Amino acid sequence: MKATDFRNATFESLAGSLDAQRRAVYEAWLRHSPCTTRECAHRSGIDLLSLRPRTTELLQLGLLQVVSGTPASAGSSHEGRYEPTPRSAWLRWRDSQLSGQEQLL
Repeated sequence: MKATDFRNATFESLAGSLDAQRRAVYEAWLRHSPCTTRECAHRSGIDLLSLRPRTTELLQLGLLQVVSGTPASAGSSHEGRYEPTPRSAWLRWRDSQLSGQEQLL
């Protein structure tokens, strides 16, 4: 997406225009969060190898946020917990993305 796309997008229109796989994963997060990707996959019945890449895409779109977690270190398997981003927080995130991109112009 370009900066102007974010400027013109509303939270509802962005969430409403997700492709089928992203939409299924987003809806799983709406129903089952906060949880880890592993927990969400288990609870929703979506394969973990499908859920994780879609989760990354949703994070990049600002529709999900990390609510807790610690970085993995040698020999540990700490996983982040995610939840859908509230509309008000998404609007702040979108505005921050626009500000950063406009500085590049």
